[in-house]
Amino acid sequence: MYQCSDIVAVKNAEDLGTADSIRLIHEKIHTDFLVISCDLITDVDICEILNLYRKHNASITALMLPVPKIPDDFVTPGPKNKQKPETDLIGICNETGRLIFLASASDFEDTIKISQTFLQKHPSFTMHSKLMDSHLYVINKWVLNFLVQNKNFTTLKGELLPYIVRKQFSKPSKQCTDDKNASVVQMNLKDDIYYFAVEKPLDELIRKMSAYNDHGTDLEDAYHGDIIRCYAHISNGKFGLRTNTIQMYHLANTKISEWWNNDNDGQSPVPIIAPTATIRSTQMQDCYVDNNVLIEEKTSLKHTHIGPNVTIESKTRISQSVLMESANVKQRCVIQNCILGSGCVIEEGSELKDCIVGYKHIVPSGSQYSRDVLTDANDLIVI
Repeated sequence: MYQCSDIVAVKNAEDLGTADSIRLIHEKIHTDFLVISCDLITDVDICEILNLYRKHNASITALMLPVPKIPDDFVTPGPKNKQKPETDLIGICNETGRLIFLASASDFEDTIKISQTFLQKHPSFTMHSKLMDSHLYVINKWVLNFLVQNKNFTTLKGELLPYIVRKQFSKPSKQCTDDKNASVVQMNLKDDIYYFAVEKPLDELIRKMSAYNDHGTDLEDAYHGDIIRCYAHISNGKFGLRTNTIQMYHLANTKISEWWNNDNDGQSPVPIIAPTATIRSTQMQDCYVDNNVLIEEKTSLKHTHIGPNVTIESKTRISQSVLMESANVKQRCVIQNCILGSGCVIEEGSELKDCIVGYKHIVPSGSQYSRDVLTDANDLIVI
């Protein structure tokens, strides 16, 4: 028997963080849950992350990926600027895989202070600066209950996750320990994370009776008796990035055929053409063509991704570009390393290099642009 899932739209989502959005739909979530960013592209086996979460009955388990390497000859469409992606500092225990530190490098100037409690629990750890938080998390239900009561958290990655990672090194207050059944209002415990992070009696009994120990430096209980436990799964040998910037979006389109054609014996990838596309060109190399596309004769296309309902007229050359849905390129145009937004029109005889053309924007006939953003106000790219 199959159960259908609900698709819930969050109104005005552009003004909300991930934590805010989850809080708004919390009544739809009845158990532990998975959060995946819609801009994540990866071939990681998600079962590996789920198994790590289940193995340790974690509070949160996060997927970490190597920071994508930008080729030296890679050019991002648009004006020249020095791309400075945010660098995360991610501390992972070498012995246990616990996620024990998470912060942005911009939060520190020259030094990072590490507490004595931190070092006693995890004397051997690696502080990574070349890992990327992929925004894929497996989250325990009690974390959601805590989030619902604490509305000051708006984002997962920037606020809630670092907070919970830090809380691994704290202990429950005596008030929480003495009476778990007391009124939240009377005891003013709704801000105390340990009111929500309660280990089930059976899980606590199994942990205490088991001979398993996740560390070898002392005779303390498994997990040092920590109820809050965060883990990081590092996936090496897999590809992955988040297309949350123009640079990463363009890189993904440039590299995706290479990533997914590793079994092609090193030969040039064969164009992938949807069955409803009409192709009259005989000069196509490493192109992806979606449904209802019309490509006229005497055109040359290389290393280009073409969305649905796109029209490309004759005597046009396009290379290393992305054409979104319903883009229209007229005759005798030259398009190189560009992103053409949905519904845009490139009039005949235009030459564009390293440009971004916005949603439904019209580029006049005979135009020549290089490293420009061509768009109407507030209409850059609509996906």
